[in-house]
Amino acid sequence: MSGNLDPSTAPSYSVKEGNGWLVVFNPDTPRQMDVQLHKRYVHDGVVCCVKFSSDGRLLAVGTNNAVIVYDVARDEKVTFPLSNDESGKTNYARSVAISPNNRFLVAGSEDKVIRIWDIDTYAYVRSLTAHRGEIYALCFTTDSQYLLSASGDRTVRVWDSTQLQSEGLAEPTCRILRSAGSEESKPVFTSLSVDSLSSFVAAGSLDGVIRVWDIRPESHNEQPVGVMSGHSDGVYGIQFLPNYAASEAMTLVSASLDRTLKCWGIMVDENQFLCKKTLTGHKVHILSTFLLLDTAL
Repeated sequence: MSGNLDPSTAPSYSVKEGNGWLVVFNPDTPRQMDVQLHKRYVHDGVVCCVKFSSDGRLLAVGTNNAVIVYDVARDEKVTFPLSNDESGKTNYARSVAISPNNRFLVAGSEDKVIRIWDIDTYAYVRSLTAHRGEIYALCFTTDSQYLLSASGDRTVRVWDSTQLQSEGLAEPTCRILRSAGSEESKPVFTSLSVDSLSSFVAAGSLDGVIRVWDIRPESHNEQPVGVMSGHSDGVYGIQFLPNYAASEAMTLVSASLDRTLKCWGIMVDENQFLCKKTLTGHKVHILSTFLLLDTAL
């Protein structure tokens, strides 16, 4: 794949532009896909984050004081308020997630709270208040067994999803993942991704470093099993490509404020965490990345 996808220098046949959007295709290979604007949703407030459900039917949008879920096929929407605070202070949904089994909608916000709703009934389920900082990222394992959250409090937490709807006021227990170092040097985690076998989680951070933890039930280590350095600025987007066997190398793509995308090869058992390719061409910060699951990259 071409390492430079600069729209100002790429061949005209590999660039497509619309009203408010631009796509650059890899000029080194025949185009196997196209991009057309399918839906357009306009909001009165800031759009902080978006996330599709695993089946592509639902789109969750985090904005000021609410999460809005669109049923893309039916052209319907439901609004989930973040709080009933009457102070008038704006509370932004910094992260949203929909469980792969389409059971839960989850939002993390500036008030340090994770809120959970039942997607089928639209009912509020509960809040998780263990974090001591804003919630910047959320994701589920592919089996919907665990919810993971990343926060400005410099921790990643792993929640057992089976406890989210349990009766009682006690907050579900969670496993806390940390990074080694003094309190001053510990990073703020901004992005999360779990591999398709639900064995490892990666977190991008403001210090430009990506850390990987083992989240299998038999692992009790709160420290990373691997660290990847290479970005010169904060990492705001990461995503694992699918892997289908524990013996396979994992591939992770990261997006950074340094205006680059990096592709990493990971083999935990062999202690290999290597940058395989760097993609350049963006003129401003890259705040997110998304990979089509039926492609190599």
